[in-house]
Amino acid sequence: MSAERLRRLQGWLQGAILDPAGAGDVADVVVGTDRLPAARRLAIYQHGYRSRLVDCLSAHYPVARQLLGRELFEGFAREYLSSRPSRSYTLEALGAGFAEHLAAGRPDVVEGEWEPWIDLLVDVVRFERAFTEAHAADGAEFRGPLPAVPGPGERGWAETVVSTVECLRLVRVGFPVHAFAVAVRAGQDPPLPRPGEVRLVVARRDFVVTVAEFDEPRFGLLAALRAGTPVGVAGGGAGLGPWQTDSCLRTWMAEGLIVGINGRTSQR
Repeated sequence: MSAERLRRLQGWLQGAILDPAGAGDVADVVVGTDRLPAARRLAIYQHGYRSRLVDCLSAHYPVARQLLGRELFEGFAREYLSSRPSRSYTLEALGAGFAEHLAAGRPDVVEGEWEPWIDLLVDVVRFERAFTEAHAADGAEFRGPLPAVPGPGERGWAETVVSTVECLRLVRVGFPVHAFAVAVRAGQDPPLPRPGEVRLVVARRDFVVTVAEFDEPRFGLLAALRAGTPVGVAGGGAGLGPWQTDSCLRTWMAEGLIVGINGRTSQR
């Protein structure tokens, strides 16, 4: 077999596994037998690949899986994988759009009766995705001390622009999903949490993912700083005075949430 023909066959097999509907006439490529026709031989790989991806989603979303139950979760997972086939070299990116997929396909929107438990499900998935991303992204481990920062009233303080750590994720949800997730991961069967807006800061420190609940001013300040807003403007927008803003700034520097000052980062 020539290298070019092998390349075409490999490309066809990959496409047939990723998109079974586009495989065409399988018998033109795969040799079948009386006991195992060509389409069924190919289906072994298609089903095996899809089942492996469902297992990966289950590992990334254990709380959502318990909330829905195994059968219903796997049904949603297969629908998601059909609508958004995996195209990344890493399985870490597999579930990146799962929350948006669930929100877009809400059955209660079609039926006209809003179901709060679906809000909870979407929030759980969003939180679990943030947790996964915080675990995988670069953290503050092994970084050196930051450059000095002027204090409030000193020249350059208000114009200071910071860089936040890569693993930082800010999640605004309508339920205390972090407490619910801790209980589920501990093997408990907690009651469904009551609605209530929660602002969560998810990051990683010393190789451990951390989750903290922030009030609105601090959450708004950190979000603005992460977006590149100068310290003075960010603090004013969050309703915090200079000294309050500076206190938050230095606390987050010490905690590894801020890893750069005016384009200068701490060295690994």
